[in-house]
Amino acid sequence: MDDAPLLSDEWLSACNAALVTLARPEGRAAGPGPLVVTELVTGAPAGTHDAVTLVADDRGVRLVAGRDDAATAWFTVSFADVQALHSGELDPARALTEGRVRVRGDLRAVVDAVDLLASAHAAMRAR
Repeated sequence: MDDAPLLSDEWLSACNAALVTLARPEGRAAGPGPLVVTELVTGAPAGTHDAVTLVADDRGVRLVAGRDDAATAWFTVSFADVQALHSGELDPARALTEGRVRVRGDLRAVVDAVDLLASAHAAMRAR
């Protein structure tokens, strides 16, 4: 699924296949509950999702299409930056420090979510 359009249903499936091997981050500031972070994507092309939610809980780590109103945190990023993050051209920490990712809610949860997504993207590129 390397050629699946970014943020499409096929891409979500491929990303979830990569995420299944990842463990939920330990020692989060938000406590022992699930990690739930919604990513809002500005400028997402037609036919793709403009929001995805990363969930890390007792069942594992996965992405779900759409927003979760009960998310611990939300972050907003442009589609161009999502592409750069996915390809490895943009470092997640750099994106956060440069303000290319706008955060609402628990910043630590967003950092954990971005790290998990970066790991999944790297695994997808390695396939």
